[in-house]
Amino acid sequence: MPLSETRLKNKVIGFIRKNYPTAWVYKACDRFTSGIPDLLICKEGEFYAVELKAGSNKSTHIQDHVLRKIRDAGGQAAVCRSVEDVKRFIEKGGDGDA
Repeated sequence: MPLSETRLKNKVIGFIRKNYPTAWVYKACDRFTSGIPDLLICKEGEFYAVELKAGSNKSTHIQDHVLRKIRDAGGQAAVCRSVEDVKRFIEKGGDGDA
């Protein structure tokens, strides 16, 4: 069975809490505000926004717009498809694609 975005989100949160215990993680769950990334993370003074996608799902135009605005404001933002993608994204300091 393919991994759903909800299950992926729970796995990523578990990974972050285990591997970066001092990091702050916020799981966005407001279905009335379009475009907010699934996870907002602050680790060692760096801000990361992660939009999680399972399978071949693609980010929407509003999600892409919000991710761009976060980057423009100095934060790191990416679309990730696995725990490994998130790990790579954070460990690289957000540089480049996940």
